[in-house]
Amino acid sequence: MAFASPLAEGAFLAGRALFALVVSYLALGNLLDLEASVGYARSKGAPLASATVPLGSLGLIVGALSVLVGAYPAVGAVTILAILAPITVVMHDFWTMEGQDRQNEEIHFLKNVGLLGGALVFLALSSLSWPLAAGVGVGL
Repeated sequence: MAFASPLAEGAFLAGRALFALVVSYLALGNLLDLEASVGYARSKGAPLASATVPLGSLGLIVGALSVLVGAYPAVGAVTILAILAPITVVMHDFWTMEGQDRQNEEIHFLKNVGLLGGALVFLALSSLSWPLAAGVGVGL
């Protein structure tokens, strides 16, 4: 058993919940202000922004919920990785900026890198039996 104590199980559930909350919150923000989100993506040169922003946001929410409930968590983690990695590089290109804009984009870049790290951890643990989870899916 990978999680040998109730405290470890609770911590793992809390980590999944916090991760899912942050990813979903950010994606929902894009959907609730879709016009501005699409406009910003276009200004950064994102391809097909009017389609990729809402589809990517929905994919992030589905991936986050998958990790949260432990239903196909490997699929959910890979979905988050596949959507968030290119977004991080395209949308948060702090290395091309100066001043306050550089600092703001660097913060968003690093936030996304942390979320990518979390998704990689959940992917790595996806083959284990997750406590307090639906327990369906495929692992690595």
